[in-house]
Amino acid sequence: MELKLISDSEIVLRLEKLARTERKLTHVILLHIAEMEKRQIYAELGYDGMYSYLVRKLGYSEGSAYRRLHSARLLNQVPELAVKIEEGSLNLTQLAQVQKCLKDQVQKQKKTSHPPFQIREKALEVLNKLEHKNSFETQRTLAKELGFEVKLHDKAIPQKDDSVRLEVTLTADQYSALIFAKDLLSHVCPDGNWGEVISELAERYTKKKLGRRSLEIVRGHPALRAESGEMETSIA
Repeated sequence: MELKLISDSEIVLRLEKLARTERKLTHVILLHIAEMEKRQIYAELGYDGMYSYLVRKLGYSEGSAYRRLHSARLLNQVPELAVKIEEGSLNLTQLAQVQKCLKDQVQKQKKTSHPPFQIREKALEVLNKLEHKNSFETQRTLAKELGFEVKLHDKAIPQKDDSVRLEVTLTADQYSALIFAKDLLSHVCPDGNWGEVISELAERYTKKKLGRRSLEIVRGHPALRAESGEMETSIA
């Protein structure tokens, strides 16, 4: 396909049309996944579950298969989602997260004397609040509305270029304090890069505590010489 011969305006029109078609097709795929799982057709084909069929037969990645399967289950319970999927106001990651949270809530209520959990009504209520929200806003809403599980452990994962990917859970107060510090350091870290902000805060604190030899002492810290593939760390 010689796209370089097509005008800019035509490229835009084509891409927008393809995006709408893709969303509509996604909705149709989800309906087929839900129906195939309901009939257990995957078993007749020699697979132990729909997830296995999606990965091994259709070639979806594990994450893609997970999102589609859970989204299909939610769509089966709440057919009104079809419009939101086609509009693009909700994505598969959001649907899968909502489905998981609803399932967890149902399991919890089975162990209590609370009234039966109304999945359809609660799903619609929550999904309306998730429209056009990014990942951070989605997880915050789910945490409040459906008790979305928060990962309490922190991880420092070494990268191949010797950098370290840090995953850390902060309380609301801790996050607010960090945002405030980031604003105060905007003249030093104008790009607002979290790595630069945290590094600047750490360097200032260690210099205050250890003096001029702080950088030499920090570089000799045992944690930096760890050779494990994945290091667990706790931030006080």
